[in-house]
Amino acid sequence: RLFELGINSAEVWNNLGLCAFYANQFDFCLSCFERGLLLADDETASDIWYNISHVAIIIGDLNLGYQALKIALAYNSEHFEAFNNIGVLEIKKGNYEQAKSNFLRSCNGTQFSFEPYYNYAALRYKQGNNEEALKFAEKSIGIFPQHYESKELIAKINNEFLN
Repeated sequence: RLFELGINSAEVWNNLGLCAFYANQFDFCLSCFERGLLLADDETASDIWYNISHVAIIIGDLNLGYQALKIALAYNSEHFEAFNNIGVLEIKKGNYEQAKSNFLRSCNGTQFSFEPYYNYAALRYKQGNNEEALKFAEKSIGIFPQHYESKELIAKINNEFLN
């Protein structure tokens, strides 16, 4: 319907690509993203590449997902969601210092997303730095008070401090 109204934008193609992906129409999904990229400015191109990374990761191509996230950052060096997801992929590769760096960069770029704070806290907890883990888990809870995993991590850390 939007196309019939003459609305032909990168954002529409991006959203249509996501809809096609979640409807398991993979071939149409990628062509929508491609059309979106043709119309996109740098900010929108960054978001489209970020969404392409989700598609790649969900279908199991972690290398393509990683590359798409890097391209998203090439278009927008402040794309905090991309830094967060690169951090997650770095953990899967066993690159904990790179993951830590990406999570911190993501935290510095957002005041409204709990995920990088939680991911950093979980990583620091696994590395044995309970004080820093607690600090970041509490920041995560401050943003999203109902986040179960953050509450659970805080309880674990507090339990360890008591023992």
